[in-house]
Amino acid sequence: MVNITYNVICRNVLKAVRRVSLYLALGDSITAGYGVGSEFSFPAVYSNFLRRHDPDLRVYNLGVNGLTTQGLLELLQFNHRLRQLVSQASLITITIGSNDLLRLIRNSNQLVNSQQLGVVLGNLAKTLALIGEVLRQLNPRAIIKVGTLYNPLPAGPYAQYYVQVQGVIDSANAIVISWAKRYGFVVVYIDREIRGKESSLIGSDYGHPNAAGYRAIAKAFARY
Repeated sequence: MVNITYNVICRNVLKAVRRVSLYLALGDSITAGYGVGSEFSFPAVYSNFLRRHDPDLRVYNLGVNGLTTQGLLELLQFNHRLRQLVSQASLITITIGSNDLLRLIRNSNQLVNSQQLGVVLGNLAKTLALIGEVLRQLNPRAIIKVGTLYNPLPAGPYAQYYVQVQGVIDSANAIVISWAKRYGFVVVYIDREIRGKESSLIGSDYGHPNAAGYRAIAKAFARY
């Protein structure tokens, strides 16, 4: 009986040792790697670095182009497979919020609809809080890294709106940072990586990073 119990314990220990870690990348087009091949997305580059230390690392990039905070919340609430992956992950990265702010854009003559600013930022804060609750209910132990939002405008034809848009992004980032600290997430300051280097790190659509930009973001996630 003792030998049988010991053998069972040993098998369980071996299973635990062999269990590979899991990195789950969630978020919008910045996570999906819009504009470049999947192998150049920041989760792919970041995971290549992580595999130097954990060659058995499993990686799931579940970034969705155009995803909003509400969209991410609904996925976390109702997608059973995603909930299972979140509960098993040892590392989760998130980029979210940029598409919420796009609701503020009216036209090229008045880029930001200031009348809706308070509503959009208020909804952003509320939805992020709900996302934080779900993530920590599903997995209270995972390292969760959250990227800040960046301003790509200096690289494109709407550079004259840089200051106006930067104010909105600063307000949104204050919400993101406060949310991250509340739920024990790590803040990755993507905006600091991009600022002043927009011409070399932003792609031809003047919104998303190019391959060099995604590499810079991956390095930021590795550093923080």
